[in-house]
Amino acid sequence: MADLLKPDLCIIGRGATGIALALRARQRGAEVVLIDRGVPEPGDPAHGLIARAGLLASAARAHAIASAGAVGLEAAAPRPSFRSIGEHAAALAAATTPEHAAERLTALGVVERRGAPVFTDRNTLSCGETTIKARHFVLATGARPALPQVDGLDSVPFFTPDTVLSAVRKFSHLVVIGGEPAALELAQAYRRLGAEVTLVPQGPLLAGFDPELVALLTTALTGEGIDIRTGFHAVAVQKRSQGTGVEIAGPEGNRDTLDVSHILVAHGRAPELNGEWLSKAGLKLHPDHPTQLLLDADGRTSNRRVTAIGGAAGDTQPTDTVRKGERLLDRLLGGRSTAVPALRHVATEPALAEVGVIPAGPKPRPGFTVHRASLAENSAARALGATQGSAKLVVSARGQIVGGGVVGTGAGETVALIAQTIAHGTPAAGLARLALPEPSAAAVLVTLGREIEAASAPPRRGGVLRRLLG
Repeated sequence: MADLLKPDLCIIGRGATGIALALRARQRGAEVVLIDRGVPEPGDPAHGLIARAGLLASAARAHAIASAGAVGLEAAAPRPSFRSIGEHAAALAAATTPEHAAERLTALGVVERRGAPVFTDRNTLSCGETTIKARHFVLATGARPALPQVDGLDSVPFFTPDTVLSAVRKFSHLVVIGGEPAALELAQAYRRLGAEVTLVPQGPLLAGFDPELVALLTTALTGEGIDIRTGFHAVAVQKRSQGTGVEIAGPEGNRDTLDVSHILVAHGRAPELNGEWLSKAGLKLHPDHPTQLLLDADGRTSNRRVTAIGGAAGDTQPTDTVRKGERLLDRLLGGRSTAVPALRHVATEPALAEVGVIPAGPKPRPGFTVHRASLAENSAARALGATQGSAKLVVSARGQIVGGGVVGTGAGETVALIAQTIAHGTPAAGLARLALPEPSAAAVLVTLGREIEAASAPPRRGGVLRRLLG
């Protein structure tokens, strides 16, 4: 029987992103309908980020075995089983299934409908025999791996971040095409698991990250034996009787041909969009990026009743998705969440994490100061034998942190503390009084806080100093 639903929120896409938003909306008292399209949402974190984390953990263990001499243990050559590594990663992703079970969602008050969703006008969605007139709609439909324009790429087998864990044999020479975080993470993982790895960024390496911190990370990765061809693009792929040839072109027109066994393309993602929705729901495409929707900073589309989050919005970092979801619920339900800025993270070793605004160039703009601290003197980093790294803070003339980044041990957790400091308006000098366990990688923030505190302290008057000296 046909029915009509009028929820506060209708979320299209039953992936981890859609489910997380549905549960959060229910916690805040909203009536929610979740649309299951009947297919896995592409780029779903439950099967992407978690599975990749399993692979990275296996690679980290292999590296620990091989480098055990640095901490007084006998080193050995790791012998990875790629089938077992893939099965372990898949099991981690599958472990999220009970949390996403339909029975659990129903018990928590989420109404589910399964079928192909179709917008019939700007304010109405049809799904099977159900008509939905929601106060607001959310596209949580994910994003598929984007493929660069490389002659001959479609003539050879290749992997993407979504499929590479299906490989059950060792790669002898892997070329990674792309410069996004996943490209560097996977390049390091397979290098640690015994492959020769060449990374061709296909444009800027880690676009949007601070060049100074990226340079430190690049040095660490090349030190592990990854051949990073900065400034190069893959321009052609040649199928051969044995192996594959990949022709690359440099910034000055110089060319080279790589003899590789496997290709991994990690060149970003393209949102999963339905062309029929664009016209029926009044959604416009971005004029400069025709594969993406026209969105504002919070993911709102040209239809004020439709918001995109996650892959559908072009988000590459989970914290961007969480932030947009919270702001949507604030607009829809009232209230004001603490505006914690989104983190940018690369899960390599050393890790790279950033938050806020870090101005490009060697000098900050007038009124701002940049403070740096090396991890070489950090007790936690020294204990782990991982002293490569640096922390960086950008502070305004009023003493507030506007941005920061870390390359090194505990980068993600350390930058999360910076994000909280920014969100709550704590002065940068307040970092000097952080209560942390010892040893802690985040203690580098205490070092920076003390430096900032000392620089901002008023100078003592000469008379006071003379009295103190007698």
